[in-house]
Amino acid sequence: MKSKAEQSCQEKLRALEPCQEAVYRNIDLNSLATFAINWLQQRNIPTTFENIVVFLYKMFPSKFALEGYSDFPDSARVGRSLLQLGPKYRNWARGSVQQGFLLTDAGLSKADRVSQIISSGKPQIQEDIKKSQAIKRTMDPSKELASLEQSSLFTKWKEGTLDEENTMDFLIMLGAYAYTPLRAIRDRAKLLQETALQAGRSDICSFLKNVIKVLEHRMGESA
Repeated sequence: MKSKAEQSCQEKLRALEPCQEAVYRNIDLNSLATFAINWLQQRNIPTTFENIVVFLYKMFPSKFALEGYSDFPDSARVGRSLLQLGPKYRNWARGSVQQGFLLTDAGLSKADRVSQIISSGKPQIQEDIKKSQAIKRTMDPSKELASLEQSSLFTKWKEGTLDEENTMDFLIMLGAYAYTPLRAIRDRAKLLQETALQAGRSDICSFLKNVIKVLEHRMGESA
């Protein structure tokens, strides 16, 4: 049974009204994620992965809705944004899915700037609609082959010392998170495999096959 505190937090999130799309359209996903964490913290709502997903979807649906299913949030996109906030990247937040997230000083500064934009009710900049429509939200897989090759996991795989216990490292490498469905992870790996084959990198293709095999075993699902 849920406690009164949990019920209160959920009621606050359910009552959220979406922000006007024109106001947040030009704000990047990572910056919006800092705003979400700060908003939750200010209201003593746990900054859990689930609460952040709900907040971002309710407030900024056009940015965080699942592609092709606008009635559902894209938790994988939220996961990637939270990953980008970490110390290895922008250093705007620290934490984990299990423990929640806390903004750094730099993250708080970014969240404050986003809050000012949202509160003003005015777009950050005037946009070229045609240009913005041409921008795709998906990653360019061709640019990620070099990143895969330079990863410590790929090096360990070549040396035959890959540790199958590091499930989260595999997920992070693929831009996924603990809550990302295995089907989505497979699709992403398949896209990278196709790119690797086109580039004549059978080694990277084999590496990705090994990674998916490990993830299927560790996540308790079969191919």
